[in-house]
Amino acid sequence: MIFKLENMSSNQRYHLITQTVLPRPIAWILTANQEETFNLAPFSYFAALSSEPALLVVSIGNKNKNLNKDTKTNLLREKECILHIPSRELADEVNTSAATLAYGDSEVSQQGLSLTPFTSTLPRLSNAKVAMHCRLYDVHQLGDSQSACYLEVLSIHVEDKLVSEDSGRYIIDSLALSPLSRLGGNQYGVLTETLSLKRPS
Repeated sequence: MIFKLENMSSNQRYHLITQTVLPRPIAWILTANQEETFNLAPFSYFAALSSEPALLVVSIGNKNKNLNKDTKTNLLREKECILHIPSRELADEVNTSAATLAYGDSEVSQQGLSLTPFTSTLPRLSNAKVAMHCRLYDVHQLGDSQSACYLEVLSIHVEDKLVSEDSGRYIIDSLALSPLSRLGGNQYGVLTETLSLKRPS
């Protein structure tokens, strides 16, 4: 079947793309609200762009056509965030944090999530195995209601037991990390198997 996106509604395009670009890693982003509370929200239009500079990109939509999502509002003002890679055991918390709240209401407080000091004025989630302190590098508007937010990674926390070293190279145990990912609709994915192939010269 061939789908012509020019003939499809925005909603139809969304569901087609999110059910074919799979699995999508989740950026679980903590930012500071003006009220000295913390916003926490998941995004699956998310990817690594480069390591030099160390850049990630997250696509953030609007609450509505004329109102930014809280994450973007906070990023534009504070210029920094803590980006977590959630594991399987945090699926319920990730899903709950996707609910739309009034600005200033904290998903962190609502769920009683524990925070730990990090390399920033912002804390990280205590039970997240991976957390990245990022600063806003650039923002590009995409159409009327979407923005590509480029984030420069300044430091990374990885749970100690996930890390080993081989000839100066750090190895992260991806199966033990068990990163949660997004599929289509209400479905999430979990990493249960890896495949190792020697790269050709």
